[in-house]
Amino acid sequence: MSVFVSLGMYILSFAPLWITVLFIDIKSLVDGGGDKWTEIIGITGILLGMLISAIILFTKFFVTDDEKYTLTIQEAKESKTITAEFLLSYILPLFAFDFTQWDEVVKFLIFFIILGYLCIRHNNFSVNIILELMCYRLYDCILMNADGQVVDRTVISKNILSTSKGKDIEVKILNNEYYLDLDDKKL
Repeated sequence: MSVFVSLGMYILSFAPLWITVLFIDIKSLVDGGGDKWTEIIGITGILLGMLISAIILFTKFFVTDDEKYTLTIQEAKESKTITAEFLLSYILPLFAFDFTQWDEVVKFLIFFIILGYLCIRHNNFSVNIILELMCYRLYDCILMNADGQVVDRTVISKNILSTSKGKDIEVKILNNEYYLDLDDKKL
């Protein structure tokens, strides 16, 4: 399941780009320019991809069938690596590709798949507007389990973990690198 969660987080992290591309494709359809089938396939693909990704994340975030772990926060720092990722993810594709032409869409998909492979392989999801809108923040944490083992993980939380040193949190594992804080505003 962790690859699906990572893929869902990756696709949803591009939400501003998808909204912009939807606007471009719909405008092109209305104006009668570009390749009609490219726009129809693009619109359908984006809407389907975002819907499936949202369902995967919703299921993983809000269905409590996974194992829960109680960990103690040893150290927590909010993750702040937005600038380069923002430019690479949202701005560059709008300048580099014409989303109304099928060959340009194929070029973008090559870029998107390679970037996706790297993001998923290296668990790099610190820029995600959907998580921000849901009031989640990402924290680089050093956590200790009940056995005294210390782990470095990124915790997605609605709580302010940077001021919660020494406090226990209940988490579930999203993938090898990301944990979800299940304590909603309790710290």
